[in-house]
Amino acid sequence: MDTEIKINLALVNAKAPLCALADVILRWPGGDLTIRRCAVFEKRGEPAWATFPRIPVEKNGKKTYLPLLDLSRDLKQRVLEAVLAEYERKCDAL
Repeated sequence: MDTEIKINLALVNAKAPLCALADVILRWPGGDLTIRRCAVFEKRGEPAWATFPRIPVEKNGKKTYLPLLDLSRDLKQRVLEAVLAEYERKCDAL
């Protein structure tokens, strides 16, 4: 059975290009998992993109970001597409 994906997204007034934060609830028979604070970014003239929560680390004086969780490629793609679809829906409703 497929994993159900529910998105709770809020538009935010933050430093560009961050424009929204989403909590993602993954549900399957017998369990669920909540991923908090997926970020949605958008630059003028470019399509929006979403990312899973990451942790900033500094290595050799250079800032990089490490993922906090790993999902299968298919599930990751489905989740990010759902986040972006909800972002578009909220923006269209304005």
